[in-house]
Amino acid sequence: MAAGLNEPDHARVAAAIAAAEAETAGEIRVVVLTRPLVSHGFYGLMWAALLALVLPWPLALLTALDTPMLLSLQACAFILAGAALIFTPLGAFTIPRFAREEAGRAAAIDHFLTLGVHQTRGRTGVLILVAPADHLVEVVADEAIHGQVGHDAWEGVCAAVLSGAREGRLADGLADGVAVAGRILALHVPPLPGDANELPDRMIVL
Repeated sequence: MAAGLNEPDHARVAAAIAAAEAETAGEIRVVVLTRPLVSHGFYGLMWAALLALVLPWPLALLTALDTPMLLSLQACAFILAGAALIFTPLGAFTIPRFAREEAGRAAAIDHFLTLGVHQTRGRTGVLILVAPADHLVEVVADEAIHGQVGHDAWEGVCAAVLSGAREGRLADGLADGVAVAGRILALHVPPLPGDANELPDRMIVL
């Protein structure tokens, strides 16, 4: 299945969510994105254009090439570099980290709202978004939780997921990350009498 996750993996993550939520009034949702967050086409063209602009200067200083030849080399450099950076995996290396992080945060907030994680009774929902292709994990917590723990509290969740993903054990990492999130939630929003499961436990893979 997508992102290397099979049915037993889905069941394991769902069970981890159910176990975590049994100790808290909070709700946890997990989303895994199978595609890169940012297309490398724009950045590939940008670096190809930069290479084509810079290339003629050392050639003009060190060789006797005339202007038409330099312009031809410049065009060839742009075409070849652009093709390499757009149509091969090399293009992924042209995307700056900040662009991935901004796209990841935007995607996490979008899914947080789309999936209704912000609509729990106590505003205690947490969304964990994972983008394996970008080696990125984002956590969005609703206001009742965020106001108590802040953003840095979720670093342990991110570290657990990424550790498993780096070792080829994404499902294990997700289950571990959910467990860490559950402990944070249990500390700040313990379970209430008659507490209902307001959000599905199933993991979403897109």
